[in-house]
Amino acid sequence: MNAITLNEAKRNLELLIQQVIADAEPTIVVTEAGEQVVFLSLDEFNSWKETLYLLTNPANAAHLRQSISEVQTGRTQERELLDT
Repeated sequence: MNAITLNEAKRNLELLIQQVIADAEPTIVVTEAGEQVVFLSLDEFNSWKETLYLLTNPANAAHLRQSISEVQTGRTQERELLDT
């Protein structure tokens, strides 16, 4: 994760926005007082929110962990999607 000063962010705001979106990587902006904020693309923020939502339900989280385990151990089947 990148970190820049608030003054640098102000000088290069358009470039900063383009970089954050292109890299899908947050950037920390640090004020003169040392306070920090995270600059994050909306798509990335929404993705994090969705992941958090999915993992807050214990049954759903267990199902996702099981699916990840199956993929990692090669216990998957390829299926064709059906148009309905």
